[in-house]
Amino acid sequence: MTQWDEVLKASEQMYWGLLGCRLIKSELDHITIGLTATSRHLNHMHIVHGGVLMSMMDQAMGMMSMALQDGQPCVTTNMNTHFVQAMTEGDLLAEARVIHHAGRTVTLQAEVKDGNGLTGAISTATFIATRQK
Repeated sequence: MTQWDEVLKASEQMYWGLLGCRLIKSELDHITIGLTATSRHLNHMHIVHGGVLMSMMDQAMGMMSMALQDGQPCVTTNMNTHFVQAMTEGDLLAEARVIHHAGRTVTLQAEVKDGNGLTGAISTATFIATRQK
């Protein structure tokens, strides 16, 4: 059993499951999630909707933030995204890495690549651990 089993099981009925995300790898310095883009992930131009790419990166960075905060929930405070190449149907991977961690705040970077290793989007974001009640 991994640190993510309980969270991922609960998330199957939430946005994570709706998108079709899956955890690929969880390491100390990075997290990778995957998604097989199908027609339901496309926009009217028949490319993967930018919101899907942003969601993947946000999810990967959020999980990395939680890992650094000993499982405490974290929320996105800001996110900056650059779309660099259109993505089409097929396997996509989002990998997140930490840039800076201080106290309750974590700043990260992420990117989404397709099955050929081409980068579709890159992002930076800051997360903050929620205060426990």
